[in-house]
Amino acid sequence: MFHNIPNKFIHFRKKYIYSISSLNMKLRSTLLLIALVISGVGIAIYVGVFVFPSLNTGLEGPNINYIAPYTNNTHTCYTHAQGCTAELPNQFMNYTVWNNDGTINITSSAITGGNGFFKLDLEINYNWTIRMQTTINSIVYIGTTNFSTISGSANCITTGQLKP
Repeated sequence: MFHNIPNKFIHFRKKYIYSISSLNMKLRSTLLLIALVISGVGIAIYVGVFVFPSLNTGLEGPNINYIAPYTNNTHTCYTHAQGCTAELPNQFMNYTVWNNDGTINITSSAITGGNGFFKLDLEINYNWTIRMQTTINSIVYIGTTNFSTISGSANCITTGQLKP
């Protein structure tokens, strides 16, 4: 087939064909890599949304509530932040939580963190009441407050005053 063509042209044609096939192989590799990355992202999104839906709520969902019981001083708060501090840090607290129809959801205890808050993870779209009890200097303090886990509700609950 190449017997009438001078050698230098045959060499150029072979080199040119090799260059095109090399370029074609690089393009295929790049496209394969892009497809793998897109597939991996798709799988990660699927797993995050459908396999572990509770992880799909940002840092913490609307069902996480931060409760700050107090005896004398409180602050107004809507969205809990790291800088929030309350009056009773490291305080042992018994509590009972029930929803609007009177069904008791939790009866438990917690120790408030160094910031004076403890966390409750409750079902969303309910109105709740919490009754808290603690002992300070051998005096029992008790208080009740209401809050909600309906979309748009505050997650920083600073209205639970405890009285002797």
